Amino acid sequence: MATRREKDEARKAPKKGSAPESAPDSGADASLAVRKGSDLDVASDADEAGEEHDDAAAEGPEGQPSGEEAGDEEAAARPLGSDRYVMAGFFGAAILGAYVLGKAIHGIWANLANRDWFSRAVPALAAVTDEDKATYATVIAGVVAIIVTLRTYRRPDVREWTDEVASELIKVKWPTKKDVTNSTMVVIAASAVATLYLALLDRLWSFVTGIVYGTGS
Repeated sequence: MATRREKDEARKAPKKGSAPESAPDSGADASLAVRKGSDLDVASDADEAGEEHDDAAAEGPEGQPSGEEAGDEEAAARPLGSDRYVMAGFFGAAILGAYVLGKAIHGIWANLANRDWFSRAVPALAAVTDEDKATYATVIAGVVAIIVTLRTYRRPDVREWTDEVASELIKVKWPTKKDVTNSTMVVIAASAVATLYLALLDRLWSFVTGIVYGTGS
């Protein structure tokens, strides 16, 4: 007859065919692996969608330029800076040169038209009226001035000098309206005081001179 201790040991012993308690749950591991794989697929899809969204935002809607290209176009549309002074200077020089050269050509042409040898040599030019001479001279002078100005503008040494002059002009601080008004008032007041002082001094010396010369006579 088995003792009570033996019965307790037999009850505690695992039954045959039963799985050990410490054995891992294979079904739970499989579901966890499937879940991790699906999470990785979703994350990769989200990354690809985010990259496509960034590319679309960079390109802009309907093929519009990106931020850098828009910034470059905006910078190109801005004022020219010191170049505007250079271009304005060359433009003014071209106009002045065309005007002076046109007057010179017209004067020389009119003078030659009055000569007999010129009338015999080129009667067509001598027969042109004075108004047409001025028009033709202006056109010829304008073409010559444009050619000379463009060739001068493309010279590196001239461009370097003009750029330096323009950069110095940018540093000039022009006075404001208030400064100009105050300076004008100061000049007017100083001129009035100087005029009054000289007028009184003139009257004084006239009085003294009259006394001296009047007494001496």
